[in-house]
Amino acid sequence: MSILTLQNVNKKYNQAMEFAIKGVSFDVKEGEILALVGESGSGKTTLLRLIAGLEHPDSGIISLSGQKIVEGKKSVPAHERQVGMVFQDYALFPHLTILENVKFGLKGSKEEVDSTSRETLKLVGLKEDFSKYPHQLSGGQQQRVALARAIAPNPKILLMDEPFSNLDAMLKDQVREEIRQIIKKTGITAIFVTHDTKDALSTADRIAILHKGYLQQIDIPKVLYENPVNPYVANFFGKRNEMMAIPTEEGFHTSFGFITDPEAKKFKGKVKLLFRPEHGEVVQRDGQQLTGKIVKISYFGSHQMVKLADDEGQRVTIRTNPGRSFDGIDRACFYLWKYDVEEAF
Repeated sequence: MSILTLQNVNKKYNQAMEFAIKGVSFDVKEGEILALVGESGSGKTTLLRLIAGLEHPDSGIISLSGQKIVEGKKSVPAHERQVGMVFQDYALFPHLTILENVKFGLKGSKEEVDSTSRETLKLVGLKEDFSKYPHQLSGGQQQRVALARAIAPNPKILLMDEPFSNLDAMLKDQVREEIRQIIKKTGITAIFVTHDTKDALSTADRIAILHKGYLQQIDIPKVLYENPVNPYVANFFGKRNEMMAIPTEEGFHTSFGFITDPEAKKFKGKVKLLFRPEHGEVVQRDGQQLTGKIVKISYFGSHQMVKLADDEGQRVTIRTNPGRSFDGIDRACFYLWKYDVEEAF
């Protein structure tokens, strides 16, 4: 069941030449975590603010739990939408304690508010003294307080703007998994904005990719990575190799060698073979399909990236395991176990 629906939503800021959001439509399922991703200026934060009620679209319909919260010039005020918001800088009140921050805005008796606040802080894993102030906490702990404050009123949907951007690299992996577990435990539907593909791939159930205000594709991470609808989506998750080839009845002629493929006969004229570094394998023996000169080897701990060049200077990068040694080897053989074919115009 969809809890949030956007229908042909448009937004253009005053004096701007281009739309910030143009014709965006999608549904968010109840209980799922959706990531809005895109480069700076793609419209992802604008879209989040439209859902929150902090901005109003020029046109389109936004529905939450079956109720139209935006239609034309009519709009349900932000404070009446039952939407929780975690801002990028957390926006905690510095003069209030952890507990007082979570209590802020909660309705009910004094006892109910106090109980709800304490239980929510425990839910997000905070074991600190609740009388501490935000400046006495680490970045990860401050984020938990902000999350607790957002979910304490039991919102219909939780919105998070760049929730992991203020965390160092070592803490990110841990916090991502913990935040996902907390959200799933509460059953709250969540949407978060990020420019980091790792945040999106590791945390979201589905990902919506925006580019210059247009929705490019929305799907589960595996589909987006392996079956992108266009080059922008494909390259957003890491650049693909492009290898020019000429199709024949038996396969593809490339500057690195010949690839046997009976599907090649379906194509006429030059084509591009598109593949990610992990869709190939480097081997240190002859008899393989393709061969290239080793130009550079980059070591990343968990893997190596081997850059190979043909006699014409075209280069491709293949990912291989970290234990493989290339000492004293000038050339390497490699093969592709997966690639896409596009006509070259």
